[in-house]
Amino acid sequence: MGKLHFRDATLDDAAFYADVHSAVRPTRPTDPVVERYWWQQPDDTYIARRWVVQRDGRDIGVATFDHPAWARLREPHGGIGGELLPAERDRPTLDAVLAEIERRLIADGAKRIAVRAYEDDELRIATIEGRGFHTDRLHRRWMLDLQQNRERIATMADESRARMRSDGIRMLTLDQDADPEKYRRVWRLNEEAVQDVPTTLPNVDESFEDTMRWLRAPDMHDERFWIAREGDDIVGVSVLAYPPVRGVVGTAWTATARKVRGRGIARALKCETLMQAVAFGVDRVQTGNDGANDPILHINESMGYRPWVASINFLKTEISAG
Repeated sequence: MGKLHFRDATLDDAAFYADVHSAVRPTRPTDPVVERYWWQQPDDTYIARRWVVQRDGRDIGVATFDHPAWARLREPHGGIGGELLPAERDRPTLDAVLAEIERRLIADGAKRIAVRAYEDDELRIATIEGRGFHTDRLHRRWMLDLQQNRERIATMADESRARMRSDGIRMLTLDQDADPEKYRRVWRLNEEAVQDVPTTLPNVDESFEDTMRWLRAPDMHDERFWIAREGDDIVGVSVLAYPPVRGVVGTAWTATARKVRGRGIARALKCETLMQAVAFGVDRVQTGNDGANDPILHINESMGYRPWVASINFLKTEISAG
């Protein structure tokens, strides 16, 4: 197989990272501009390490681990990643990459480790399971053909707008909101909503600064970030991410405050994002959610989303430092 070398990645390697993942998954490519942005951002919540995998002096893949800052956790946990160019991608090499990154994350202090694979990636799944990981959760993926479902979405949007008006809910984009506290209101709403997302490993509170870094990413735009207001409160948000170079437009986040759930606000906001995407000439939109999140599953189905390739989250809890 040849000995593998793990070179510390630099900011200039972000494009290679995006290229590797895009080559393996061309139907869901990784945007190099967005990737580079996240590599150069400081983060208050997560620690990330990245390497370029080399063999015989050639760059053949990438490897990563990340974890919440240990001080934020009762039991340290993190995730590993590793991928190879298609011509180099075989089970022994992928196994060696994941084994080395797993070893490094354990040495860093992790007691539980997560890793992901798409449900149709038999080689990766076999490699992960062979390393003693067990299936944890299914992350459902959906694709919506906006041309085929345009009339359905338009009708649903009109109905939702009427309902929101009668309920006293205002829907507007973030750039249209003059409230100087709007970003902090979005942050507080996000922090409340994320605690209700089904998960095995505990969600970790993010700082306001981390939320602002997310809002300023190259695929995010205030004029495409929809919010719902009831009185002085922001009670719902929904936003699509628009990759600047390559990739499929997709839902970055949809959330509502606990006190307003069941009133159709999430549906109304998602309709606005989709109608806006239609106006921009977008032909399809992807979204994803945990397989146990029944309310959003129902919304997606009613809008015409169709199942796409899901991803599986694997977990290892029996950790050996050896």
